[in-house]
Amino acid sequence: MATLMQALLVTGYGGAAAVRVTRVPVPAPGAGEVLIRTGAGALNFLDLLMLEGKYQVKPPLPFVPGRDLAGEIVALGSGVEGLSVGQRVAAQPPFGAFAEYAVAPDHACQPLPDTVDDVAGAASGIVLATVVGALRLRGRLGPGEWVLVTGAAGGVGTAAIQLARHLGAHVVALVSSAAKAEAVRRLGAEVVLRSDLLPAGTTALRDALKAEDIGGVDVVVDMVGGPDVDGLLRCLRPGGRFVIVGFASGQIPQIPANYLLLKDIEVHGSSLDRLFRTRDPRLREGMRAAFELLGAGRMTAAVDAVMPFRDFAEASRRLVRREVVGKIVFQGF
Repeated sequence: MATLMQALLVTGYGGAAAVRVTRVPVPAPGAGEVLIRTGAGALNFLDLLMLEGKYQVKPPLPFVPGRDLAGEIVALGSGVEGLSVGQRVAAQPPFGAFAEYAVAPDHACQPLPDTVDDVAGAASGIVLATVVGALRLRGRLGPGEWVLVTGAAGGVGTAAIQLARHLGAHVVALVSSAAKAEAVRRLGAEVVLRSDLLPAGTTALRDALKAEDIGGVDVVVDMVGGPDVDGLLRCLRPGGRFVIVGFASGQIPQIPANYLLLKDIEVHGSSLDRLFRTRDPRLREGMRAAFELLGAGRMTAAVDAVMPFRDFAEASRRLVRREVVGKIVFQGF
């Protein structure tokens, strides 16, 4: 095996401008880690937050970015359980995915069915883990219930729509353009609302649901945050569950506690890193089942584009401009 590899390297906090392609040493797996030959890596919004120093994980500079990859295990550290050299996996390391080789904790690796290629595996790793945590573990979404998904045309949103439908639930998708509306309808969203067409005001979203003969939803999965959270809470039925997945808007919302009390609403955070660290068996089983659906063609990986790693800056610009439906996947330098 070569001792050097191509990688993206972050040399300072400041966004994509501080990222360059260079050669760095191939990492060695430590205890409980595996070394993976990267077949593909996927871009997530959290990667951009990490470049700005705004994510909860802050690697020391310089570092290789990326939290989502698929590839083949080529070496094992001591104490690794349930994985073997030659096995193909989707992996979610804390950083370091955007390179020819990456190390990942064994608990953050999920074996891939033969029918799921590296592009689909990379595009689906974090999103499937996120939606299993949000819909099944925290939201407890059941058959016949209604779930409202914000940012529904993104990677997590497109997976949430499909998994919710497989759980027997009904989906309201909130998107920001006509093209995104059409995309989420194809994935199974029964009601699609466009945030760019809604009037201002905290009751606008609830009024739009009433116009669709939906009195309220049982679960909200929110990837966006910001000032619209008040309006989302008003869409919940009494006893509803509000699941926080992220803050793509860049704004952490203030949640009115009196409204939670009056409607007996539960608010849950869904921390992917914590679920991985605690080795929650429900997450592992849920991901295994979701990847089986993907491999059987009963779910699809929403891939907007496949680009070389050297186009990282352009991919980042497209994601920030909200032009992406699903995920951008990197393959090759």
